[in-house]
Amino acid sequence: MKKIIIGIVIIIVSFMIIQTIRFNYSGRDIREFKFFNLNNEKVELEEIFDKENDKLILYIIPDCESCTSKIQSILSDKKYSKSQVIIISVGLKTFDFNKFYSDNFKNHNVTFLIDANNTFYRDFGLGFTEEYPTVIQFKLRENKFARIRNYELNIKKF
Repeated sequence: MKKIIIGIVIIIVSFMIIQTIRFNYSGRDIREFKFFNLNNEKVELEEIFDKENDKLILYIIPDCESCTSKIQSILSDKKYSKSQVIIISVGLKTFDFNKFYSDNFKNHNVTFLIDANNTFYRDFGLGFTEEYPTVIQFKLRENKFARIRNYELNIKKF
């Protein structure tokens, strides 16, 4: 009986270690991350990246009003005016993303994508704690990205 309990504990601990490493791994190339556009077509971020500007990637829950208002303030902030803005929404099964985009972002120069598989946090190696909106800045020339907390640019990972 004691051996069975020890075996189960070892399996559980091993699983937790593997999951922690998987969720905190940030060595992948951001350009290869895949999401869906409004036409439900799978696209890699590389396909939508312009070749000149740094990127500002905003991960949101679309039915969150505070997220939408924070995004509007980020879009109007002049320090981000030279960045390509990409908004990625959590994949919700029964949500009209086209209407949401039309109502909130159509008049802005943004790219809107959907994370149908909800892999954003794993892809970016952000761990288990989610907060919305999550803001990622990608430095194109350095090919590095970092999370922006409180939307300040004093980022320690660069």
